[in-house]
Amino acid sequence: MATATKRAKSAPAKKEVEATIHTQSVGVRELRQSASKILDQVKDGAVIEITEHGVPVARLVPITKSLYEEYIAAGLIIPAENPDWRFTAPTYRLKGKKTSTELLMEIRAEARY
Repeated sequence: MATATKRAKSAPAKKEVEATIHTQSVGVRELRQSASKILDQVKDGAVIEITEHGVPVARLVPITKSLYEEYIAAGLIIPAENPDWRFTAPTYRLKGKKTSTELLMEIRAEARY
């Protein structure tokens, strides 16, 4: 009688996936002791998984481009030619004895015709 044994494929497959993502696991204590080194690794593109008592609780990932930069790269929006430009409304000086209401009515009448 021959018995077939099943090989667990989940462990090697999981290792292959982790190898492609470059995930590292770091405990909370190690994170506290060497936070700057770990953040340098994240800046370089590493994904760090934070564990508490061996259980994953968080993941540190590098920040990607902003949504604005992604839209520009995809051609969905066109960036402003002069982003520091601010609209300034024209100013008017009161001449003579007209009130501001009368001047405002004149300005509105000129704009209509």
